[in-house]
Amino acid sequence: MNVAAPAPAPDWVSAWEQALHDLELDVERAEALLRAVHADAASAAKTASAPVWVAPVGLGLLPQSLLERAREVHTRQLAVAHEIAAAAVRSRRELAVARRLAGPVPASRPMFVDASF
Repeated sequence: MNVAAPAPAPDWVSAWEQALHDLELDVERAEALLRAVHADAASAAKTASAPVWVAPVGLGLLPQSLLERAREVHTRQLAVAHEIAAAAVRSRRELAVARRLAGPVPASRPMFVDASF
């Protein structure tokens, strides 16, 4: 007697498709933010304020039919994470250079006191 594996429930597959879609949108926002940072600060701030992806709960195992799509999303996530880390390193280097060019900070700064009481 051969018993075939039951077909996945459409709701289960749909839930995973929606989860991957939401995750792809989040990756696209991160990619757009990286592009915007290089373009101008105003568009970067607008992109950064977009809602953040929240991991769904109770989906169970990933359907085999969505495995390749999930791998592609994961690859894009890794690329974005690498680029964000590289941008952070560049930013720290630029900040260090700017601080060296600004010179030493004076120990005391002028202060104005209103003594008209």
